[in-house]
Amino acid sequence: MWSTLAAAVAQGRPRPSLLVLWPEKIEQIDLHAIEAHDRPAQLLAALAGRPDAACAAVAGVMALLRGRAAPVPAAAIYIEWPDNRWWSAFCPLVAEGAPGAPLIRRAVDGAPRPGGVGGWFARARREGLRLHLQPAELAQPGLALVH
Repeated sequence: MWSTLAAAVAQGRPRPSLLVLWPEKIEQIDLHAIEAHDRPAQLLAALAGRPDAACAAVAGVMALLRGRAAPVPAAAIYIEWPDNRWWSAFCPLVAEGAPGAPLIRRAVDGAPRPGGVGGWFARARREGLRLHLQPAELAQPGLALVH
């Protein structure tokens, strides 16, 4: 996942996305759309914490907060599993092009979870969040013309 993000950063600044991984598919949801919701943290937990999800992740270029200093753009990935284990990688972007080697942190090493992210599965269980999505049937003009 990091090499894919690094390649995308080399071509521009990819918007952050939520990825929910299932045994048979991967869903990608733009984080800006989630942030526009009146309760974004609750929506994130509901999206990520659905039954049978293998894991959920956020990935893209995000503002890295370091103390009281101004936010720094960083290539970042945070992955969380239903048992609350997590893995993160981030690298501040100080120049154009691909980011350097990321700083990797993991729950299994005893590292503290990054602030402002995660806890999705626990929150979904604690609050009893249930989100049921169905694919929309969208008519695509010209679809019948494709060979």
